[in-house]
Order: sequence, then structure tokens, then C-alpha cells
Amino acid sequence: MRLSRRQLLGAGLTLATLPLLAAGRQRQPVVLSAGWDGDEQWCAGTLERASAPLPARGHVLVPDPQRYGEAIVVARRPGYYLARIDWRRGKLLKQFALEDERNLVGHAVFSQDGRHLITAETDENTGAGRLAIRDARSFKRLEDRPSHGVGPHEILWLNPHTLVVANGGILTLPETGRYKRNLDRMDPSLVLIDSRDGGLLQEYRLPDSKLSIRHLAVTADGTVGTALQNEGSNTSPMLAILRDGQFAYASTPPELAQAMQGYAASLAALGNRFLMPCPTGNLLTEWSSEGQATAQLSLPRVFGAAALPDRWLASGEQGELWQLVPGKLTVQASQRYPHHWDNHLTVV
Repeated sequence: MRLSRRQLLGAGLTLATLPLLAAGRQRQPVVLSAGWDGDEQWCAGTLERASAPLPARGHVLVPDPQRYGEAIVVARRPGYYLARIDWRRGKLLKQFALEDERNLVGHAVFSQDGRHLITAETDENTGAGRLAIRDARSFKRLEDRPSHGVGPHEILWLNPHTLVVANGGILTLPETGRYKRNLDRMDPSLVLIDSRDGGLLQEYRLPDSKLSIRHLAVTADGTVGTALQNEGSNTSPMLAILRDGQFAYASTPPELAQAMQGYAASLAALGNRFLMPCPTGNLLTEWSSEGQATAQLSLPRVFGAAALPDRWLASGEQGELWQLVPGKLTVQASQRYPHHWDNHLTVV
């Protein structure tokens, strides 16, 4: 069944807990996601519990490292709320409205000590990208730093003192919603930022400024992968890697570039491999950390990607959850849930 525009733009549900065996008291892995149910109600949490309701579409869930069972939901770009949920009970614990001059762009990370939440934002007065350091409980903004670019999206820790930020290069403002206001002068960048003072350590760009740098993952050998979204043609590479100080496109045969259809929805890492879903092309792709394509599999509207110690996970917009063998992308198991999954899976 084809989804309506309202269904595609609405969202915020779900999660799945896999039937995995745990040794002793070790907790079983739990997979979190945002999405929406059949009644077009936005929510977030797990499938085993009633999902926590959200006021608008969520993008990613960030587990609280100090409070097992709780996670932060970050609103989809341009978004105006943060929420804390109890995913074990399916309850919304706290909702926070962002300051008037700011909007969220979908991603956040906790500080190393777990006391603060670092959110990627846009200053609506200037259009500049910002990283706000917020109290993890109250969400009050304590400090404000530049993202050193426009349209920041995903943030990851590269090491205890370095944040890597994907500046997508696309400006959106509230009066025009998700309309992209600067496609003729996009300036996407990948930056490394000193978490101690917010200073710019390194800045990288790709030759094609129409490729928005969106999602991030880091492999075991320290390679940073970046999933791209093309605002120009649909025949460009969708993965670029930062390796040994060089930022470059992954080695992408022309037929694979064409099949990916200019859109990568998320990115995950397992060992020295990346998993990247391309829902527009109904294609799941796997890559080595050296930037070589290692496997592809056709899957309908595949959006989310995550890793368990011995397998990949991928989710579909119609409620599918696939478990896949690394290196081959053969389907090991699949389930379908009565929910529409959003872009990201998070393993707790």
C-alpha cells in the first residue's frame, strides 16, 4: 500500500526487542526507533510496550547512559521539542519546547560523563549551525557553540575529546518549513571539533557541493563513514569516508551509484564494515572501511541500520525488521510489525 504524504511526513514510533539469549544477568539487546502507527500517531519506544506518544515526528532516540530504560527523542528537522521517554513502560516522561530562535535538526549525543546533552541546532536569526550543551535532565541550554557550518545533522564522538559533525550545508527556516533555501550555494562539510572548548580542529569538503553530508558511523579501525543525500543528479556516490586524514568518495561503480538513486537514509558500523540503506532505490548496501562495495541486497523502502555483535539489523518503512549476515547481506531472519519505522535504529 502506498503511503500518503501525511503518513510519510508524520512519524514517531517504535522499537523492537529481538529474541536473543542472554548469558547470566546480561541484558538482552533492545532496538529503539521512532515512527508512527496505523492511525498516524507519532510515537517512540519499543514494540513490547505501548509506545510513548510524541507531539510531532521524531528522528532519532538517544539512550541515557546513566538511566537504563530511558532515552531522549530528538525532533525531526526543523524540530521544536526534545522528549524523555521510558521505553520499558511506553511513557512520555518529559517534553521540552525549544527556545524561540532555535530549531533542532534531528540528532544529539550525550557528553562523556552523561550529565549533558549536546544537540545539533540551527540559529533561526542567522542561519548558522550551533551545538547547544544542555542539562540532560532539564534540557536547559547551558552553553552554545558553533557547528562550524550550516545545517548540522548527525554528531558522533570520535574520541573522548573530539566530536565529528556532519554539516549538511542546507538551510531551512521556520517560515518555509522543510523547504531548502540555499541549494544554489550549498556548503556541506565534515568537521572535527574539540569538545573542551568548541574549537575547530579539522574541516573537510567533497568536490560536489550538491552532496549533503548527513549521517555518520565510525568503524573499529577509526574510519569515519558519511552517508550522503544528493541535491543534484541521482548518479553520484552516496558514501564518503575519512581515512588516514583523507576525505574522499567510496569506490562506487556507475551502476551502483545509479541504483542508490541519490539518497542514503542512515549509516551503521560493525567491525570494519559499514551498512547503508538507500530507500529511494530500495537497496541495502555494505562497504569495507577502505571504501569498497562488498554486498548489496534489494529491500523495499529500507531506512534504518544498526549492528549487533554478530549481525546487521535493517528496518523498512512498512514495519519490517531484517537480521542479516555481515559480508553477504543474506537475510538471517525477518519480522514485520504493525508500525511504520522511521530513519534510525538504536541498539541499547
